[in-house]
Amino acid sequence: MEIKRFKSISSQQKKELYNFIKTIDETYNKTYIEMIRIYESDTFNDGDTVFIVIDSGKIKGSLALITKEISIKEEAFITDIYVKRENGSNEAEYLNSKSIDLNIEIVLRILIERAIEYCNMCNATSIKIGIRKSEKHLITYINNLGFDHIYDAAVMRYKMDKNIVEVNNDIELRPLCILNSLDYMNIHNDAFKNSPNGSTINEVEAKDYIIQYASDEDLIGICYAQNRPCGIYELSINNNIGWVDTLAIAPNFQSRGFGNSLIMKCLKKLYERNLDEVRLLVITSNDIAVNMYKGNGFEEERVFSYWFEKKIKFSEKGCI
Repeated sequence: MEIKRFKSISSQQKKELYNFIKTIDETYNKTYIEMIRIYESDTFNDGDTVFIVIDSGKIKGSLALITKEISIKEEAFITDIYVKRENGSNEAEYLNSKSIDLNIEIVLRILIERAIEYCNMCNATSIKIGIRKSEKHLITYINNLGFDHIYDAAVMRYKMDKNIVEVNNDIELRPLCILNSLDYMNIHNDAFKNSPNGSTINEVEAKDYIIQYASDEDLIGICYAQNRPCGIYELSINNNIGWVDTLAIAPNFQSRGFGNSLIMKCLKKLYERNLDEVRLLVITSNDIAVNMYKGNGFEEERVFSYWFEKKIKFSEKGCI
């Protein structure tokens, strides 16, 4: 078996990887062009941190590694794990069988050891992995590689009557634009600095959001209190379901009720589009956020992904 990086494989192999992912994950909804754009983006270092295991010319597995938080929090994230399963004709049969799939064990070990090696060279001290519910069969292998369960990402659903969403007028929502993009970046980074699975964005990424939401700018923006920027929000709509993707209050404005006001404003904004329901994702260890959402009419619906962490030691050689 050999391991290659996305940026170095041929166009034909990239097409084979796309088909491989579609075979492994029936819910994968990206187009081939979208996969290329994502894997060759800054998020994955222009394809340098997307690793693919190839055996006898056939793809056996892949994973993507996010390293941008290493310089800030000394932590990295593994995502997009796809490994070919040899045993069991379907998910239920596989989970019910207690056998170990040697292909998964070998391929996953190769991929994760390569990711850890990269993280070591970049001075990371921890590495986290998110396993979706549909990938629960990987948890045993993840545990065997020294990763411990730390928390879950849960889907919460608004359970109250959408027709009686009440809002306070102590805040104002304004769409993201060039003039306030730096405020968006600063609030985002300050609010998520100490949050589990928190990430940072730079000026370019903040401005990219303006382009991404150009056709529906009302779905992303900044919350103002007395004309001062105090929070941010990012919303989306999928199959007539509204999602609160990002919601944050700047540290200096926290514990003053603005989070409650902002979530209600976002609910109102989404339900004005005649959606069936509204959902969001929250990290279960973030008690403040979980309790705020529950206090505003949300209930936990299901686990979306399970999160694991491994502490690692780093070398002093610098990032490869």
